[in-house]
Amino acid sequence: MARRTRTLSAEQKSMLTAVRRIARQRLKINSTYVTAVVEARESGVTYASIAEAVGTSSQAVQEIVRRHNNALQREQQAKPEQSNGAPAGAIAAAVGEEEQSSAGGSVAGGGGPAPSSPGL
Repeated sequence: MARRTRTLSAEQKSMLTAVRRIARQRLKINSTYVTAVVEARESGVTYASIAEAVGTSSQAVQEIVRRHNNALQREQQAKPEQSNGAPAGAIAAAVGEEEQSSAGGSVAGGGGPAPSSPGL
């Protein structure tokens, strides 16, 4: 039997709006992070150097490249070649776009269900 949802206070609705916004930002940032790691590896940077730069193990970097390299190559083949600039700039742009879009007319608690996120 499914539970009934409780009525949320205005403060709780506001908090959920913030959580949704941050979740969308995280998805964009994660995608940019993976792209930067894969591109660094493709340009010849060693796993160890990448791992040191991002603060993780070389095995974790290898796993990122293994999981996402084929998908990234398929996306690049489907799109015409375009430069997104430096990865750090792309992260800042992704966060900035989100802040601008949510600053408009966001109503606390308005909107529908939270966006689903693919397995990260």
